[in-house]
Amino acid sequence: MNKLGDLTWCEVQEYLKMNCDLIVPIGTCEQHSKHLPLKTDTILAEYFCEFLSKEKNILVAPTINYGVNLPCDKIFPGTTSVNKSVLKGYFFSLTKWWKSQGFHKIFAISAHGDPFHVQAFSNLKDLNVYFLELFDLDISSELEKQDCFRHACEAETSVMQFIFPETVRKREIEDFSTPIKEFLPYLYHKKITPIRNSPGCQGFPSFASSQKGEKITKLVKKRILTWYNEINNA
Repeated sequence: MNKLGDLTWCEVQEYLKMNCDLIVPIGTCEQHSKHLPLKTDTILAEYFCEFLSKEKNILVAPTINYGVNLPCDKIFPGTTSVNKSVLKGYFFSLTKWWKSQGFHKIFAISAHGDPFHVQAFSNLKDLNVYFLELFDLDISSELEKQDCFRHACEAETSVMQFIFPETVRKREIEDFSTPIKEFLPYLYHKKITPIRNSPGCQGFPSFASSQKGEKITKLVKKRILTWYNEINNA
């Protein structure tokens, strides 16, 4: 009974008598190279939202399935995007309704690091809306070839191998890395042409393993609980 969409309005009304928090998973529909599904960010956000929900007995709202993606990835079939202002307005509209019904704190959780996607959820603390980018943490000690999360990389592929192993096409894994100085114009949407010869990833997924994924998952879960507790103890 932890999913908002599974309840009737009467049951939600009863929930609000005990708890006024709500978790909102923020997903995307984005290519994740040849070896991971387009729903990767979405199912990871949902997984960690479910974890927080069970730990703290909070309802999880239906997922927002679309986000802001790199314009250079438009060539990959299936990938789609909304702009920052549309996403921000959409989320604000949803939040406004929930607030009027008695929800107090809204916890938005994403597994997608596009800077404009993240900015869509900024400056909302005055509304008691709190945003967490799941993979914005130091995991360098758990990786061999990288020092941070990139995209469909050693880190993200490891987490997927641990949590959703059936979704990983191991035979299709291909390493590809653009030097950071060259990649920054793409990251900040200043360069929109396709990255030459890119299969879609940034990093070294061939170094991924379920064992690494398990360790990273534990770190992410610890971070979520710390983040939530800090907000509620402030």
